[in-house]
Amino acid sequence: MGVVVGVSREGDKEDAILIPDQECDQDIVKKNEIVVFTGFSLMGIGAFIFGITVLIWSTTYIPWHETAAPVLCIIIGIFVIFHGLIVYFQPPKIYSLEVVINGKQSSSILPLRQILVCMTNISCGITGIITMCTIGPYYFWPAGNIIGLVLSILLLLVTCISALASYSKTSKLINSHILNYSGTNIKETAAITRELISKQVEIFSNLLPLPSVQSLNNLDKVLKQPRLLTNKPVHVMSILLAMVACIAMFSAQLWDIAISECDEERTCPFNQDPDDTFSRTVLYGIVGYRVSDRKIIILVSTPIAFLLCTTLLLLMRGTTVLRMLLSGLISLGMGVFFFLYSLDAVQYIILLGTKLSNLSFILKLVSMMPIPLLAALFVAFAYSNIIQSMEEKKDDKSSKVKTGLLSISIILSILFFFLSLATMTTSNLVIMSTVQGHWNTTKEHTWDVECRDNNHFRYDDYGYGYRYDTTTTSTPESKPDKCYGKALDWLVQDNFTLFSICHLLMTESFLLLSVFVSMNGRRITKKTLFLPGLLLFAAATSSIISFFSGIVQYDIQTNGFPFFIMNSINTLSALVIGFIFVITGGSVFISFLIIVFRIILSILVFSLILIMTTFDALLKLATLTCKTPKPCNVEEQPAVATA
Repeated sequence: MGVVVGVSREGDKEDAILIPDQECDQDIVKKNEIVVFTGFSLMGIGAFIFGITVLIWSTTYIPWHETAAPVLCIIIGIFVIFHGLIVYFQPPKIYSLEVVINGKQSSSILPLRQILVCMTNISCGITGIITMCTIGPYYFWPAGNIIGLVLSILLLLVTCISALASYSKTSKLINSHILNYSGTNIKETAAITRELISKQVEIFSNLLPLPSVQSLNNLDKVLKQPRLLTNKPVHVMSILLAMVACIAMFSAQLWDIAISECDEERTCPFNQDPDDTFSRTVLYGIVGYRVSDRKIIILVSTPIAFLLCTTLLLLMRGTTVLRMLLSGLISLGMGVFFFLYSLDAVQYIILLGTKLSNLSFILKLVSMMPIPLLAALFVAFAYSNIIQSMEEKKDDKSSKVKTGLLSISIILSILFFFLSLATMTTSNLVIMSTVQGHWNTTKEHTWDVECRDNNHFRYDDYGYGYRYDTTTTSTPESKPDKCYGKALDWLVQDNFTLFSICHLLMTESFLLLSVFVSMNGRRITKKTLFLPGLLLFAAATSSIISFFSGIVQYDIQTNGFPFFIMNSINTLSALVIGFIFVITGGSVFISFLIIVFRIILSILVFSLILIMTTFDALLKLATLTCKTPKPCNVEEQPAVATA
């Protein structure tokens, strides 16, 4: 195997042609001296800017929001230094490399000087953009950030324009051997690029198949196909139960607003609760910010949900694929909303205080307790409609054993439905009672004027208060009752809130599974049970972890409720049932992982398509802007090395 490597460098035109004239030699020497002096001067100016900036920055105080100015000066100094180095060393404009492997010759010619200049400009421009966008305050931009960002963007634009403009000056690059292994010119390179793009598009379509136009032509017929809704009475009863819950919540909230009194003379405003009704007045919830926001949320959401439930009942008349998909989308939207609001509602319940009348306490519970039930009903209804909108596979293998197992499953689902509701209610009441033992007032009044110990508290000349010790004995003044109040500790609240939310998720997963099994009946498959089983297993596991890591250290006030027994049965059942459904429907998880992997690969291929398309556009732009005459035949004798 023979390898021949040849390297030739071509500089400026004046350097390539030797003129045996003394005057010309003197001109060339003078030009070289000017170039060397210019490069040395640029390096000196850049080093001066860099050194002065570092010296001033290290010896004087510069506010943190003005640090962009010295950083910009440092970047400018580095920029000038590198350009001075390029001018001083004068790298060749054209760098030619020829390689011969087994008799096959390939060559590449690079504009070395232009590449070095562009790399310097692009590096400094990108560095300037990144630093100007990250250094300094985020809420406003000082003048240094704005000037630096504008200069960096202008530098990148000027570099791109100058690179395209200088491309026509290097006419040898157009018809030279660029990026090839067999003398391919720039037009052939563009053709190869387009071929690569077409192959990548084919790979993308195979990884992520999209529906064809022919399949979309029959979409109208598919959407109008009739479907038989399995266990339709169960669907109707679920919607009616949701409507009853909405009416109860709306009525209870109105009644609670009517009887709420902040004092003996006036009722509470709409955005306020009586004192010490909840341990907090503000919660960083998902739907509401203040605790009193629950009133407007319930009074607005429940009538809307009631009207949408009537729409769902109408859509169940003459069910088609389109009607079922529409019903699924409507119920899914309501289910997601009530699910998010249930995370706030469970916190409101466990933070209820003791300074309430029995009627107000019951009304508050009635207005907030059904929210998890609504979330489970709507999500189960949506899941059932989406599953049953698919075409049913005919299965003639129906036996008494299968029918008996289906009946047992429906009976167990109904049993666990009521067990989950009872466990959720009991758990919320027990947690609320336990939390009530850790607070008796919403706001601490320790620092109020009437609650301070005047004998041990003074104010200085600047209005700041401080405590001091005294040796005099005097009878302490009596303080009002509010001075002895205790607010809820944040750590206690976080521990009980975490357990309550995890238990709520487990209850909603159990309700979702129970309602889904009752709605679908014989349409249930192993794959359809995977999602409820996964949610059930994850929620049960999180409930166990939150119990033993959070509230097991507290004295749980069960108040006669079988709290531990009911929670143990519910949690262990959820853990076992969820694990069984996850194992039996594991093929769904594998299919999901395959889809995710294909999507990731599709994104990578699509990114490569964009890059290659941009490269192809640049090649077309180069062929249009670089219409140059044929190159002269210049005989070159490259140095040859044989291996």
